[in-house]
Amino acid sequence: MVAGLEALGHPADSILAEASIPRDTVDGDPEGTVPLESMMALWEVAREATGDEQVGIHLAEAAPVGSFEVHAYAVLSSPTLRDAYHRACRYQRLIHEGTNLSLEEGIQEGILSHSLPGGLAVGQQPAEFLVTAWVRFGRLVAGRDWLPSRVCFAHQAPADISEHRRLFGEGVLFSSGRTALHVPNTILDIPNSRADAALVRMMDRYAETTLQWAPSRSTLSGRVREQLVEALSSGAPTALQVADSLNMSVRTLHRGLRQEDTSFRVLLEQLRRERAADLLTNRRCSIAEVAFLVGFSELSAFYRAFKRWTGTTPAEFQAQAAAASAALPPDPTP
Repeated sequence: MVAGLEALGHPADSILAEASIPRDTVDGDPEGTVPLESMMALWEVAREATGDEQVGIHLAEAAPVGSFEVHAYAVLSSPTLRDAYHRACRYQRLIHEGTNLSLEEGIQEGILSHSLPGGLAVGQQPAEFLVTAWVRFGRLVAGRDWLPSRVCFAHQAPADISEHRRLFGEGVLFSSGRTALHVPNTILDIPNSRADAALVRMMDRYAETTLQWAPSRSTLSGRVREQLVEALSSGAPTALQVADSLNMSVRTLHRGLRQEDTSFRVLLEQLRRERAADLLTNRRCSIAEVAFLVGFSELSAFYRAFKRWTGTTPAEFQAQAAAASAALPPDPTP
């Protein structure tokens, strides 16, 4: 972020100061960390200071490649984009110990997705920064300006989406409940002409050694989400059911989630929203089936909840997803 701000001529020092982040933490301490709350504050300060409603996109484009440090060199030296994205997923804990980056393999495409502890999605600016960086480095690895099959954002569509279309094409879906990039397998498997096996081995050794000293912390919200995923299709699980499955009292469950700045209701709503959005993009699922699969016994209750989550009805959302898919250009790969 700081490198991108400076590359675009913005006052990085004053922006950091307003977000209460010491410049020494960024420049002087390679092991320095910044609390997640401060990072989220920094994004909002950056948006206000620059007056740029797409500051996340523009910083990811402007930041010098070297400012991404070990991750950039490892990704750019990987033999294929698929291998590069898998390597980025393994390195994610070097960036943030509680976030998750995963590449889901499919018959026609891979889906690179990011989430916070408990499966929550980040806000507009960091989400757009992440996806822009994924695409930017993906194009460098593949050696061509490919377009994703689809880009999913959890936030609602901003008033102006011209920058999103410039970068990602027409297949951009907002209010989807997740941050995800869909990439055709034909793109993921393009050989990287700049691959460097020796450098990759060196980067991997460095990362693995560092990760041994930064073990993953198992969060309560993450364990709760795992239980909710398993139970959701059988109806809306209760806090008591989840607490019992985790061998704790409901009071302990609620207290632990409050300490992680979330709640049982927030986690359940977020998971339902994500699952519903994913299922509605697959036109083989009817709206009634989606309502059942996300734990609603009444279709009308599902309609009200979905409208509250996304600002649109399930039918409107499904139509928008279908239109986005139909508008995609043909795969440019021979």
